[in-house]
Amino acid sequence: MCIYVVNIFGAVLLAVVAAGNIWRLQRRNIENTSLMIMLILGFINCIVDPLVFSAEKQSGQLAYLFNLYGNGWQYASNMACSFLWFIFLTQHICGGVSKIHRGILKTAATIGLLGVVVNFFVPFIYSIDENNAYQRLWGYWMYTVIDYGVTLDSLVIYFWRRIRNRLLTFFPVWVYFFPLMIGTFAQTAFYGISTISAGLAVSIAGIFSSLQNELIFRDRLTGLYNRVYLDYYLRAFARRHRGAVMTGLMLDLNSFKKINDNFGHSVGDRALTNMADILQKSVRSLGVAIRYAGDEFIVLLNTQDSVVVDRYIQLVYSSLTRFNRSSKEPYQLSTSIGKGTLDPKNKNLDEFINTIDHEMYENKKAYYAANVENDRRHR
Repeated sequence: MCIYVVNIFGAVLLAVVAAGNIWRLQRRNIENTSLMIMLILGFINCIVDPLVFSAEKQSGQLAYLFNLYGNGWQYASNMACSFLWFIFLTQHICGGVSKIHRGILKTAATIGLLGVVVNFFVPFIYSIDENNAYQRLWGYWMYTVIDYGVTLDSLVIYFWRRIRNRLLTFFPVWVYFFPLMIGTFAQTAFYGISTISAGLAVSIAGIFSSLQNELIFRDRLTGLYNRVYLDYYLRAFARRHRGAVMTGLMLDLNSFKKINDNFGHSVGDRALTNMADILQKSVRSLGVAIRYAGDEFIVLLNTQDSVVVDRYIQLVYSSLTRFNRSSKEPYQLSTSIGKGTLDPKNKNLDEFINTIDHEMYENKKAYYAANVENDRRHR
């Protein structure tokens, strides 16, 4: 009876979470898409799990097939959720990981999903015996290692990001990690019980709850950190890291007023979100991107090395060039950039913001001088 109760609880919990987060579908980025797929898979698991339990040891071909394929679905969906969690977390805190890292993860996911298909014909993960009873095989531990490995990989990236960037993050990873790990450990250690689906449901609900608490520090349109976070971060940095120096960049979209006037504010919003995505993907573990106001952004880099900073600026420019070549949007994205260093011992926060703001406007003057048709009235 317990298996039915906990899974009904999990399904109802996720249904309530889904009803309260429909608005996330309005912006279909990688982060939100990963979350919503996790939610759907978790809900289905809470339905499939008790049905598979009911089919076990029952006679008949239908019960056998449900037992075989239902368990296969759970293996595949649980592994998919591990990878979706990784995608969500890395996208949320640093705009993703490197191509090599993604390639390794894709290879592991492909091997895992193919293994489930192979198991239907050549059992090595689990088997269904002549009494229609589920039995673990040696491949079960391979799946456990992959699932734990992906989750631990995400935690390493999370804590490395916090340490390296002195990042003030308001997203507690334990809300996902502990409920799922407890459910996984219980089901692994005590053969015959089923707690992974319920643990996953609680973990997913925890993610959405934490995101709600984080909204005060997030820009609703772009998903970047906002000015509230910037003020909090800079004051904490000045207080805690008196001997450290960071570099700040102020970025402003060129001719943004022209985009709004010619194509409408909904297209202008897309221009802002596209710019935000470019900054987030470019900065990765080097710093943090923030929407400052309107079409202005600030990027804080955890370095004062001018070579590294200039390399990042060139990366932003090259990313904009690639976007303009491949995008089907009716506009071209361009930005002016100003830079400056923040040394809490020698410069206060207002001076720092004024410096990068002044440098940005000097860069913008040069842009309009070279592009007369985009004069300041069309900014």
